[in-house]
Amino acid sequence: MRTKDETKVQLILQTALKMIARIGLAGLKMSDLAKEAGVATGTVYIYFEDKNHLIRELYFYLTHVGTNNSTQQIAENDPLKIKIKKLARNYLDDNINNPEHSAFLEQYFRSPYFQENGSNRPEEVQLQPIYHLIVEGQRQSLIKEADPEWLVMLVCGMLNEVAKVSVYTKKSVTPAEWELTFSVLWDGIKS
Repeated sequence: MRTKDETKVQLILQTALKMIARIGLAGLKMSDLAKEAGVATGTVYIYFEDKNHLIRELYFYLTHVGTNNSTQQIAENDPLKIKIKKLARNYLDDNINNPEHSAFLEQYFRSPYFQENGSNRPEEVQLQPIYHLIVEGQRQSLIKEADPEWLVMLVCGMLNEVAKVSVYTKKSVTPAEWELTFSVLWDGIKS
């Protein structure tokens, strides 16, 4: 069995992301993906058995990348509110800087792939760093006693919308807009 070339895997995933942002999940064809990536169609199938497998791996890849990006510069000894603020800002910046990630995830969650791949399991939400911080805050009585998944949706939903406005208007989020955004988020989840 041939060893997988991680460079090719990354090339295929990144090309798929760009294509999905442009033509949508439904429009993605493995042969077109291979052509745009500059590899043979058979090469794509060496790494991904079919489109469903590719989409699932792309979802897991983005989940991993997003987690890494959103947890940067958060110190273990930071107070909870500061951890959440840093994580929220990192999440927002990641969505602004990588709009194709958001485009994929939005389509994915509204597609049959979401159900077929079993990616709607609650434990996947629980893997998110924001989920852990919310649960930690609930233990400390700093965060509302509500289903943590709902609070994650509240935080991420607002940040996703702010990112979309920034991307579509090509305007950066000003420091004042960020402070207002975080203030609204914090007020929405704090006890």
